[in-house]
Amino acid sequence: MTSRRFFCLLVVLSFFSKSIAAEKIHIHFISGAREYKSEECLKAFIPWLENRYSVKSTVSWGHDGIKSLDNLEQINDADVLFVFTRRMDLPEAQMKLIRAHWESGKAIVGVRTASHAFQSADNELFDRKVMGGNYQGHFGGEPVRVINVAKDHPVLKNVGDIPTSNRLYKAGSLAKTATVLQQGDIGKAKHDVSWVNIWKGGRTFYTSLGVPEDFEDADFKRLLVNAIFWTAKKKISFIK
Repeated sequence: MTSRRFFCLLVVLSFFSKSIAAEKIHIHFISGAREYKSEECLKAFIPWLENRYSVKSTVSWGHDGIKSLDNLEQINDADVLFVFTRRMDLPEAQMKLIRAHWESGKAIVGVRTASHAFQSADNELFDRKVMGGNYQGHFGGEPVRVINVAKDHPVLKNVGDIPTSNRLYKAGSLAKTATVLQQGDIGKAKHDVSWVNIWKGGRTFYTSLGVPEDFEDADFKRLLVNAIFWTAKKKISFIK
């Protein structure tokens, strides 16, 4: 092979590899729910996700009530914002970055405490409008049976009924734009636990599931994968 041909081959391979990289969905994770071990759960989930699917991840690690997050500027380039936080008290400059993501209609996946992820004013907008929810507290430690109620929705594709979770969240009336996917039943009460919503033309997904045991369940992880790709308006793509 001549040096010219070798050079051309390198150019083609370089272009091809960059094209593949460009196709990956960029997910920015914000972790900060100590009670539900969000950091431990996501440090196991993210490598599992990246080793199987065509995604790349950046992360801002934090904890409940934290005053500032590192690495948050990565959100500017993210296709999907994945929120698993509880009552963060971030500076206005950082909240502007987060608000800019949802106000531009970009994809969001929220888990468990994402229904009260920030402080009061932002929670009211984020929970009720952006995610389409209505967080009203939670029950005790009764086991929760999770039932799929919108079985034909793409987010529930190949997702079985999750046999049990823990500490059912109470959900009031959802936004009119929300579509309920799953409900949780503890016998004495039944509440919506997973739904999708449309905000500013973009797609959002929320689930009040997300205790550490859920992250060990294959159907729960499949639910999150489906939600990531659906909110990003992409077909599920595996690592080849």
